[in-house]
Amino acid sequence: MSAAPEVLQVNSPAPSVSPVTDSSINESSVDTAAEVISKGPSKWERLRFWRKKQAASDAAEILPMTNDVPKEPPTPPTGMRLKWLKLKEWHKTVWPGANIPKIIAIYALGLILWWLVPEGLGHDTWQVFVLFICTIVAAVAEPLPLAGVCLVSLGMCAVTGVLTTEQMLSGFANSSVWLVMFAFFFSSGFAATGLGKRMCFMVLKYVGATTLGLGYGICLCELVLSLAIPSCTARAAGVLLPILHPLMQEAFQSDPSLGTQGRVGTYIVLVEISADAVAAAFWLTGGAWNAMMVQFMNDVGVNLSWVGWAYSQAPAGIIQLACVPLTVYFLYPPEIKKTPEAPKLATEKLQEMGSMGAREITMLVVFIGMVLLWILSSIVKTVFPFTSTGVAAMGVGVLLLCGIIDVKKDIITDKGAFNLLLWFSVLLMLASELKNKGFWVWLANLIDLSSLPPYACLVVVCLIFYVTQYVFASITAHVSALYPALLQVALAAGVPPEVACRALALCTWSGHLTPYTSAANPAYFGMGYVTNKQWWVTGICVLGVNFVLLISVSFGYWWLLGYWNH
Repeated sequence: MSAAPEVLQVNSPAPSVSPVTDSSINESSVDTAAEVISKGPSKWERLRFWRKKQAASDAAEILPMTNDVPKEPPTPPTGMRLKWLKLKEWHKTVWPGANIPKIIAIYALGLILWWLVPEGLGHDTWQVFVLFICTIVAAVAEPLPLAGVCLVSLGMCAVTGVLTTEQMLSGFANSSVWLVMFAFFFSSGFAATGLGKRMCFMVLKYVGATTLGLGYGICLCELVLSLAIPSCTARAAGVLLPILHPLMQEAFQSDPSLGTQGRVGTYIVLVEISADAVAAAFWLTGGAWNAMMVQFMNDVGVNLSWVGWAYSQAPAGIIQLACVPLTVYFLYPPEIKKTPEAPKLATEKLQEMGSMGAREITMLVVFIGMVLLWILSSIVKTVFPFTSTGVAAMGVGVLLLCGIIDVKKDIITDKGAFNLLLWFSVLLMLASELKNKGFWVWLANLIDLSSLPPYACLVVVCLIFYVTQYVFASITAHVSALYPALLQVALAAGVPPEVACRALALCTWSGHLTPYTSAANPAYFGMGYVTNKQWWVTGICVLGVNFVLLISVSFGYWWLLGYWNH
């Protein structure tokens, strides 16, 4: 008899499946099996069968996707690779000094260039240039902060012997350096008294009822603050950011975390960054690099006072400040067009501040007096024989005598001012020594644009100076590296010195181009209101507007003043 098929046994209360052998089969069991088969499996058996089938189906779908083959654990590094990883970790977490790979690369660059003296230059002149170019590269790469880079550069001047001690330290005695130092000390009075914030809130109260008016209010704040605060970072990040950030979030609920940055936040940030850059070129005291350029101008016989700078740069600056809110409004229009909350918030803040106290009034009077002296000393020199640096020193002295600022709290602890003293003096010294040794004239003859008409040459030079800001993370490094060289190129092509100096100075309103071209930009970019694409597109468009205004309005204005005839 052949083997019988497996059947379900129903003798026990709970159904189960068991195999049936030859020895166990009898007639009754066959009848029982036939009876069970005719009835079919119970619902519990069907449920268990379905679950097993479903589990198998799920496994068949999942396993190919997850690649069921177990991965071998990564092999731990050994030998030289392990030592290299330990060295990198030590350099990153333990080593307190400069970035060693960057330092090695910069020194290697210096060693390669040191002996490659071009024809027509002396060894000492070329070696000063090598130190200068290595300092600029280090300022961009930042193996150390800029002040540290410049101090190391000063030490290298001593080690190599290319400059005497008197030449090395000549930058620290420059009046342009101390003009900016005194401006830093003076600007601390705005923060100490709260006058800077009061001025901004008053502007927002009267012109902030619309988004466009809010943009013009920001431009006006920048214009006024740049009179006495020679730092884009101090104005944008120190004074205006604490005002604008709560304005965007609390008054307009414009918050990147909520996806509402387009309500007003994107517009406000782009206007502020662009206005900050333009205002820096408007006044001599608007940016630290302006004083550096004045020194370069003096070297070619162009002497610009505070007033001379203001009236020669004013037309293009005013028009550009007027164009900034409109340009950004066209590119990225805010979702909210009416902003009645801004004047309300400004009014509330002014009420919290109360009426002006004696300290604020004193600060305002000294500020107005200092601006008047700057103007009068340029117009009536016989009655007011003061330099711009001397007037700034007077203003700081009066604030100290009146107790508006304190030596220990506001002067000695002003890290920004003393940081500027270190790097500004060294960069200015190196650039001046290259001028004294005739390097910039040699370079201008090498880059010969004399075949172009003076106007066309100046357009090309300005465009080069403007666009090259993209490769510099510092306006100061950009100015110290290229301003004297391009100035000599323009002069060699027959461009009048008065025009060439002023035109290149206006090209420094390029701090808005990218999130890294000004120290204030990362603070605004990090808030998340503006994407990288929005920032770059706005930078290019504002650059185009600036350049058109330069070669049309400014060039024409200087022609009316007679500068093209010099």
